[in-house]
Amino acid sequence: MPHTRHGAERGALRIGLVDLMSAVPNRPAQKMFRSAVESAAAEAGLPVAFDYHAVDPFCSPEHCGIDWRLLVAADALIVTGSEPTRLDIESEPALAVVRRIIEETADRVPSTLFSCQSAHAALYVRYGLRRRRLPDKYTGVAEHRVSVPGHPLTAGLPDSVPVPHSRWNNVPTAELHRAGVVPLLEADGGDWHLAASADGLRQLFCQGHPEYRRDTLLREYQRDLRRHLAGETDDFPELPEPYLDGAARELVLRYAEKLREQRDAALLSSFPAESAAAGILADWQPDTRGFFGNWLRAVARSSARPTT
Repeated sequence: MPHTRHGAERGALRIGLVDLMSAVPNRPAQKMFRSAVESAAAEAGLPVAFDYHAVDPFCSPEHCGIDWRLLVAADALIVTGSEPTRLDIESEPALAVVRRIIEETADRVPSTLFSCQSAHAALYVRYGLRRRRLPDKYTGVAEHRVSVPGHPLTAGLPDSVPVPHSRWNNVPTAELHRAGVVPLLEADGGDWHLAASADGLRQLFCQGHPEYRRDTLLREYQRDLRRHLAGETDDFPELPEPYLDGAARELVLRYAEKLREQRDAALLSSFPAESAAAGILADWQPDTRGFFGNWLRAVARSSARPTT
């Protein structure tokens, strides 16, 4: 008997959202991806419905929180990243979960989008590519060019696409090419944001964070300041660059220097979040909607759904 997808039964594309950040439901990564996809779906006229899988990556795949029968019934999957806990990708607890996702969904789910660390894990599982540790955390907004003109996933995007990044690791673009992975959005210096398996849809890899809200990098910087002050990290965090206009950047740097000098936890409550947010330069959300709209249309076509 042929397998019937949940989306086909309910008249909506069924999106499975696997959150490797937290085993707690309704956390920020889930909310951001859902908001980004739903906004794109509304513009594309494609109804979507979500199944959530909040994962404990330190557990075995059998007990991590994924409903595997529900997962393979999805029309498409999104697998979030998680914060690195090991130097080598082979030692990351989440690697076993990503490997099981790939094994279970091969030839069953039309498209899976792996984000950030899960993208690095999937590239290792599928192609043996190892991420490389960066000298410092890469945090900021980079411009990317469309490297495959006419590709359906980047159709309608401008020549230069801003994407926020927040990561400690990288897989060089040259290694993607050697493995037969197709970079779709590339930046200067051999960096990239979006890449696809050779078929163009089955597996997608995102090093950046198109799902981020405009103030997410600012909130992460505030979080990293708090962690440093608590002694959880050794190095004083760097402000995302480029990200803020001159006035906002100067405001935040003055605050950070005061925090560095005084090391007073009471100062954490006076972080100038609202004033700094008014100086955020780039807005990647229109391009995010464009990409997710293209992705949903491609998934609908692969599932023989009507598109607008």
